[in-house]
Amino acid sequence: MNINYDLITLIMTALTAVMIVFVLCLSIYYLCFWSVSAKKVEPVPHSDKLTKFAILIAARNESKVIEHILESLKNQTYPRDSFEVYAIVEKENDPTVEIVQKYGFKYFVRDRLMDGRRTKGFAIQECIDYFWRNNIQYDSYMIFDADNVLEPTYLEIMNDLRQTGVKVGLGFRNFTNANTNWLTVGSSVMFAYMNDVTSKGRTFLFHKATLMGTGYFVDDDIIKDAGGWIFTGMTEDIQLTTYCYYHDIYMRYYPLVCFYDEQSPEFKTVHAQHVRWLYGYFQRRDFLKGVGVQHDYHSSQMQSFMRFEFNVGLIPFAIFNCVMGISAIINLVFGSIATFYVGPEHYGFLFGIAAFQFLLIYLSFVLPAFITILRANDRINLTTKNKIIGVLTYMFFFYEFVFAFFDGAFHPKKRTTWTRIKHTGQITNKDLLNK
Repeated sequence: MNINYDLITLIMTALTAVMIVFVLCLSIYYLCFWSVSAKKVEPVPHSDKLTKFAILIAARNESKVIEHILESLKNQTYPRDSFEVYAIVEKENDPTVEIVQKYGFKYFVRDRLMDGRRTKGFAIQECIDYFWRNNIQYDSYMIFDADNVLEPTYLEIMNDLRQTGVKVGLGFRNFTNANTNWLTVGSSVMFAYMNDVTSKGRTFLFHKATLMGTGYFVDDDIIKDAGGWIFTGMTEDIQLTTYCYYHDIYMRYYPLVCFYDEQSPEFKTVHAQHVRWLYGYFQRRDFLKGVGVQHDYHSSQMQSFMRFEFNVGLIPFAIFNCVMGISAIINLVFGSIATFYVGPEHYGFLFGIAAFQFLLIYLSFVLPAFITILRANDRINLTTKNKIIGVLTYMFFFYEFVFAFFDGAFHPKKRTTWTRIKHTGQITNKDLLNK
């Protein structure tokens, strides 16, 4: 069989050139966010007007770790009579209850524990329903997990933020155990990017933010307008973010105050989280349809672009990685075949092209990770060793989402199965509790 190696080589070279042009054009999209997010954030003015916060903590069987967040809440600079803490449990005899009472806070015992209602979203829904039924009034709800730790000024600054007109706001999500291993380092880099590039850029451009699990407040009138806490899926944070985008609700990310989270250092747990997060992201439109949000209404050009950017997200970057990777593999395979049958003098350069493509892919992770670590260095507090590990391994940490995608595709139950994360309560940077 006669094969026109020269023609195939020309096609592969042209495809490579097109992909390089594509990544340059793609870079403009992301560089806009990078440049906008580099803008300095001005401190919000202090307000003497106080918000009545309800602090809701999903705390089923979290007696091993919950004291840290209770201690940090006890030490808040915000007036104690302007917030109430509710630990949400499933049984009256949960050991968590005794600890919560010791700190003088409240607890709420769920009673609607049917199958399919065991997620954090349903726990929050049930607690807020209880408030409304009993005419217990709060201005805003703040959502936390039992393993979180707050800086002493967190509530005070969130109040200041809210008094500027913000309806949904959050601070910088940090980690109590960032230096544990390469997985916690990778998580720190990823969330620092989501904080200081994605959320910060969206705040400056669109008055929006990316909610990341916990640490945010949402006003009571938003929940009332929605007909209750309707964000009950596996990724309630993504659902609430989506709702805010399509209702043009004023959101803001504020990086000058932190809350802390414990990230699992176990690959199995991290992988299960990634499956859930990834498919929760894909199911945003299904959620909108379920709550009756229409897509065919008229809106301003800025609102249309805002929603377009939110829906596109990392898709162009993912396409670049897939196409460039497949092209590099084809170059390697074809280069090997052509070299074997014809000779290396004409086709060996295809190996160089493939190597260049793989280098571009690697650099597309290394450079953002490096810049992110530089920007957030004073907050995520990685050791020098872990900074290097974070830069060099970030691509492999991020590519785990590819495995999560295929795992979820072949095992649909994993998309909707909530797996309890085991928290150790260990804080590697003890100074957090005394900041």
